[in-house]
Amino acid sequence: MLFEKIQLENDEQILKIVHKHWFVLAARIGSIVVTALVPLGGWVAVSYLTQHTDSTMLFSTHSYLAHFVFFYSAWLLFNWMMLAHMLTDHYLDVWVLTDRRIISIDQQGLFNRNIGSFRLEKLQDVNIAIRGIVATFLHFGTVEAQTASGSEEEFRAHNLPYPRELKAIILQAADQRMHTQVHRGLQ
Repeated sequence: MLFEKIQLENDEQILKIVHKHWFVLAARIGSIVVTALVPLGGWVAVSYLTQHTDSTMLFSTHSYLAHFVFFYSAWLLFNWMMLAHMLTDHYLDVWVLTDRRIISIDQQGLFNRNIGSFRLEKLQDVNIAIRGIVATFLHFGTVEAQTASGSEEEFRAHNLPYPRELKAIILQAADQRMHTQVHRGLQ
């Protein structure tokens, strides 16, 4: 489904397909799980405190149980939708590196996708940024491929795994492409 819209040229080969690092997805899923469980923990704590005979609270949580179940179910549905959105965004955000170009697919929301590509012959520089202790130890960061044109933003991807190796693959493919172009020009 994802690559059906990408038309590869004759003899173009995919070198690497890169999604965001697993830690980014795990952190987002963890935040959704915590957000989903906080109201339940609060309800249990308030119920425990009101059941004791020496409690100063004058109401019973048992009489509000139906209301809590309704609103908590709506809250869980909202969290489930956020989780589905995060998983979809993670799966559909991708960099495809071929031996001739870089293709950037950026999913923004459920019905908005930006697809950009540029040829490796136009590559001027590849920059990486690894910020923070977690990113350093887990090997993820930002990769930015710069071209001669002014559209650098669409070729910047955040939280990609192993950015140093990715940079090496891009530069090696660009060097091979330039070498191939030079040999074709001499013949």
